[in-house]
Amino acid sequence: MKMTARIDLTKGSIPKQLLRLSGPIAFSMIMFTLYLMADLYFVGRLGPDAVAAVSISGNAFFVILGLSFVLGIGGMALISQAFGRRDYEEAAKVYKQSLILAILVGIASSITGLAIAHPYIAFFGGTGQSLEWGVEYFRVFSISFFFVLILHVIGACYRGMGDTKTPMIIMVQSTILNIILDPLLIFGLLGFPRLGVRGAAIASLLSQLIALAIYIYMILIRGQHLKIKGPWRLDLSIIKRSLSIGLPSGLTYFLLALNMLITYRVVSVFGTPALASIGIGFRILQAIYMPVVAVTSAMAAIVGQNYGAGKQSRITTTLWTGWAISCGIMISGTVLCRIFPGILIGVFSNDKSVIHYGVIYLTIMSLGTVIVGTIMTMSAVFQGFGKTYPIFIAAVFDNVLFACLVFTLPGLFGWGIQSVWWIKLATAGIEMFLIAEWLRRYFQIIRLKLVVIL
Repeated sequence: MKMTARIDLTKGSIPKQLLRLSGPIAFSMIMFTLYLMADLYFVGRLGPDAVAAVSISGNAFFVILGLSFVLGIGGMALISQAFGRRDYEEAAKVYKQSLILAILVGIASSITGLAIAHPYIAFFGGTGQSLEWGVEYFRVFSISFFFVLILHVIGACYRGMGDTKTPMIIMVQSTILNIILDPLLIFGLLGFPRLGVRGAAIASLLSQLIALAIYIYMILIRGQHLKIKGPWRLDLSIIKRSLSIGLPSGLTYFLLALNMLITYRVVSVFGTPALASIGIGFRILQAIYMPVVAVTSAMAAIVGQNYGAGKQSRITTTLWTGWAISCGIMISGTVLCRIFPGILIGVFSNDKSVIHYGVIYLTIMSLGTVIVGTIMTMSAVFQGFGKTYPIFIAAVFDNVLFACLVFTLPGLFGWGIQSVWWIKLATAGIEMFLIAEWLRRYFQIIRLKLVVIL
């Protein structure tokens, strides 16, 4: 059984490696953003209630993303470090355990989502038509949890091996299928049934199913990169190591979900248009973040392999190169959002109230893009080290501070919706400085360890 040549990230030009690895990831992220925005664009033609329904449902995605990080980041770090040591047998074992865990957790997640659909939508602001449509969308969306989680974990493992091209190709195919199916199932075109917001969820589900089928062929039939051998059963020793790395990262994303849910709860007093504007505005910012996510994903793989190989100078170069690229991307995004906020929001909704609240959101939150990019850059280095708890602790502090301020200051002083976004920026800035100081101290420790090893 022929396997693709393995990728060595412990030698060669780091800027070239970052660009070579992040290019396919960036394109995959663009496809994923189009994937999300296609739903939002077509559903937006049904009105603000439909947008609110999909936006509220979409918040649960952060929980699934958190679970994928619990399983995927640990696998990525261990696989990349094993590749750096040229221990491919160990990498294959980690790969299999990541897949087994993804399957088990995916099943549990889908069952849970189906059980909580109605109370979830109602609790986070769904009323009337938005509640009805939100429940319809969320029930199908819950089935997707299984596929989304497995696809993200597989993609993380591929990045650990230094392969970002294969996930890109599969994401492109999945996105194109989703964009084609969206209008057919939402509006009932070409003889398809008119399913409304539920049609958007079904379109996504079908495209994810095809993507997973392709991965199954690549992994089990072709044996790409690593040949999986032996019985499929849990190995508690590998799972413990993987979860010790992935759990803090996953919990960090759970905190991001909690942060968004708190935000929705606070903003719900301003009405459905305000809730809809958050869904649109956040996805626009996500589109800006995606290239940086690509760069930092590549950084984590490079840091991991070089940490496994004991090459500290390449780790430092990777950090500063990745940060410079990330800042350039984020500054460009800020300029775009500050100049054309109304046009960007108007692409997804023609409702004047939604555009009004969306412009407020974009003009303020876009000022924090460099902060977000810096946090992601430093987090990638910690992920490559397999030491993710500092990121989690800083995120806990951010969320506690945000909750304390946002539930008190706006009401106490009678501030408007703008205050929510300014509070978000302030707490994110504090989180960034905490992680930066922690990373500075940890680099000193790593240098000492590497001296002893070498």
